Formats: sequence, structure tokens, C-alpha cells
Amino acid sequence: MDFSGALQAWRQLLGNEHVLVDPTSLAQVQTATFATTQQVPAILQPATTTEVQACVRIANHYKTPLYPISRGKNWGYGSRVPVQDGCVVLDLGRMNRIVDYNEELAYVTVEPGVTQQQIYDFLHDQGSHLFLGMTGGPPDSSLIGNTLERGVGKGPYGERFAHVCGLEVVLPTGHCIHTGFGRFAQAKTTRLHRWGLGPAVDGLFTQSNLGIVTEMTFWLLPKARHLQVFAYAIHDVEKLPLLVDALRPLLQQGLIQTTFTINNDYRTFSYVQQYPWTEAIGQTPLPPSLRAHLRQKWDTGLWFGEGAIYAASAAQAHSVRTLIHEALAPLVDLLIFFDETMAALPREALQALIPGIDIDEALAWYSQHPQRGVPTQAALPMTYWRKTDPMPAQPDPERDRCGFLWCAPAIPFDGQEICAAVTLIEETVFAHGYEPSLALQCVSPRTIYITTAIVYDRTVAGEDARAQACHDDLLARLLQAGYVPYRLGIQSMGQLPPAQDDTVAFLQTLKQALDPNQILAPGRYTGS
Repeated sequence: MDFSGALQAWRQLLGNEHVLVDPTSLAQVQTATFATTQQVPAILQPATTTEVQACVRIANHYKTPLYPISRGKNWGYGSRVPVQDGCVVLDLGRMNRIVDYNEELAYVTVEPGVTQQQIYDFLHDQGSHLFLGMTGGPPDSSLIGNTLERGVGKGPYGERFAHVCGLEVVLPTGHCIHTGFGRFAQAKTTRLHRWGLGPAVDGLFTQSNLGIVTEMTFWLLPKARHLQVFAYAIHDVEKLPLLVDALRPLLQQGLIQTTFTINNDYRTFSYVQQYPWTEAIGQTPLPPSLRAHLRQKWDTGLWFGEGAIYAASAAQAHSVRTLIHEALAPLVDLLIFFDETMAALPREALQALIPGIDIDEALAWYSQHPQRGVPTQAALPMTYWRKTDPMPAQPDPERDRCGFLWCAPAIPFDGQEICAAVTLIEETVFAHGYEPSLALQCVSPRTIYITTAIVYDRTVAGEDARAQACHDDLLARLLQAGYVPYRLGIQSMGQLPPAQDDTVAFLQTLKQALDPNQILAPGRYTGS
């Protein structure tokens, strides 16, 4: 490896101002929401696909590894930190153009630096009747970055990777390809058809180190003429498997067409307050009596869920609502539907319909709901749950040394399986002294992701090691039970059990063919 030669070549290509080696910039990309030791020698900031190709060719020539990031907001999974030491970070944040947009055919094509907030503002400025489902991540997070991790947003197109096409990819050699019909210059369906002609390779570039995606088309969805959002809660754990089994046929029959989440009480608490250190007298994890008090204080259940009805007419919305009500009302302790008719009611009448609910919060929840494609920072406070100082006006979990780790297994959409996995997670996390902050992310009629947040304070001596031990123990126990995570953090890439087939050899063969010098994101997912 000749780093000094590569650095000089990158400076000639990008200019000194876009090749960063100052200690402050390097410290930022070396910092995550958990302990890391990887050192980054430089940061490159290309502005075009052509510059990305040139950066990659230079990296090959000088045998210097690169680690691409989009916006670097992969909190809880590693942020911007490379998997291995000594990788130059290839920051694609300057590539923030909206390349193409079509209102009638409902798509938008973007570069890696385009954020959730940017696309929301763009569609709003266009007066569009379309929207893109948002994730719980920050508004300034990358659309492409999240999708390449197979992240999940809200809405009918919530499983994002299932609703994208037309990837532009720079390969580890510096060559550039276009998936689907994109390789044909005159193809009119490049933005409209996923598979194109011949082998479909799009999936090879998600959760991998086989290419750098520099462009992607997202399919958009028309805003519902009649949108209803609904919430439900249960107070007893015995009702959880019944609730899960009641929700599954609603998705299978298409009555609920969206992805949605069901949060446990710990997750809900962390959205609205920090750990009650004074009341707990410093004790952790949260004492059961105080847990019960907070549920009463915030009027939330043991599990609290939400959902949405997208309908073309009021009659359709009413019919679907009736069927959902019939399925859920006998099982839950709270069930509230909210629509435009209710939102237009005088406050007194609305309060009479839903007593005990904060009307201002309910109206804001309806008008700014993520199911409408509105970016939100509602989940950001959870990263400060165990901090003793208040969350600042301009929060930054990495700067403020918030400890935050995700472990997210994929579970069959079955009540007994969900309860078994929840019990396993709770027992493990409690044993390590943390609160099991859980959300059931219902991504399809067949699968639920249980996103488990391990939240702590990195300024407390020994907490980094203790939280990582909790994560590793939990991951090992989940794998032993057959609950494999749907994505991994940078610290977990080598913790999976041996494959029962030749998948690893297949991926390593691909890696060797596409990246003979092993310069692109070594260690990321493919095992090389």
C-alpha cells in the first residue's frame, strides 16, 4: 500500500479542500455510538460519479482501501466508521442531486447525498400528490444509504428495497454499470421496471462490499384521498401473541397495506423522557414499580402500536376501518382511529370523543404522521435515555457520547414465535443491566423485525464494554434460537455461525472477481 502516493493523486483529482486529513474531521468519522478503535487516514469528497470512478482507480493503483458512506447516520450500527482499520472514507454527501422526477409515473431518481428531508421538501415544492415513506432515522439521513442496508420506512412502500430500481453502480475496479434496462441508452423503462433483461443483480449491492451505488430510482406512492391513522395498546403480556395473530391476516388480506410498528413501554418512555435517575435513586435497570408509574404517567400500555388505512374513498375507508375494529377491539385495551373528519371537529367535541388524550398531541400526530411521508426526529431522544444531562437543543448522539447499539432479528409473523423471541431478548438484556427497548417492526405479512436498542452512557467508565457484551450475548442467543438479524453492525460482521451451504465461498468468489485488490470496504458482510 502506498498511501502517500494515493493521497497526492486524490488531491490532484478533487482539490485539497475535498481531501480531508485534519484531526477534527478524522475524529468525527472514527466516532460511533459505541466503542471503536479503527483509524481513518483520510476522507475523500467526490461530487460526481466520474470522480468516484477515478477515486476507486487510484485506490486500486496504490492498493489503498476505501469505505464509502452516504450521510454517515447509521447510528447504532457503526455510523461512518469502517469495519476494518486503515480505510479511507469515501464520503458521498456532496452527491446530492435529484436526477430525475416524474409525477405521472410516480418516481424520483437521486444520488447518495439526498436526504429524507430534501426529498420531502422537493415533493412539497413541486406541489406533488406523491410521497415517499420515511424511516425513523433523522431527517438528514440518506435515502440510498438506508435502502442499501435494507432499511424500512412507513407506508405501503415501507420495505424500501422492494420498490426501487435503476441502480448506477461503480464497481471496485472503477467500471460503472446500470442495473435493469439502464444499460441500454434508449430504454424508456429504466426508471419503471426492476429486472430489465437477463440476470438481475441489484441485490448484490445491498449489505455488501461489491460496488458503490451512485444513483437509485425510488418509486413514489400517491397520497391517500382518505387517510386514517389508528393506535392501539395492551396492558397484559398475555395479549401480545393474540394481537400479533390478529394483525397477520389483516396484512395478508390487504386491509392493512403499510409497514407499522408496535413499541413496548421502554421504547415509548425513551421517546418522551430520559431515565428517571432521581426517582430510581440511581438504580438500573428501571425498577418495576417505577416502570408501572411511568406507564400510568404517559398513559401508555405495555405494548403500544400504530397503523394506517390508505383509501380511495370515504366508503372504502369506513369498510376497512370496520373490519380492523372487529379484529382488534376484542383483544386490545385501547383502540383509537383518527381521520380528517375528526381533525376538523371543534376541540371540545374531539376531546369528548377521545377523553384522556392530549388534543394538541393527537392533532400533531395525525397531521405530521410518518405514514404521510413526513420526516421526523421523534426517535432521536431515545439515544439520550440513559444520559444524566438533558438532551441539547442541537442533539448529536456521537458528539454527546450517547451509547447506542442495535440488535434486530427477523422473526416469523407468529404470536408464539414473537413471544418466545421477546422473552429471550428481555431475559438477556435485563441480565446485563439494561432496559429491553423493543419495537416490533411489521414489514410484511410473514416477517417481523424486533429492533432491540441497547442504550447507555458512554461517559460512564466500563459501560462501552458492558453494553457490547450484552449485544454479543444477545446476538449469540438469538442465533442459537434460529432468529438471524436482518442487518449487522460493523462490530458484528464476523459473529455469524458457519453457513450450512456454499454461500460464503460464492460471495468470496464474486468479491475476488469484482475486487481483486480487496480495496472496497474490506470485511463488510461478504467476509472479505
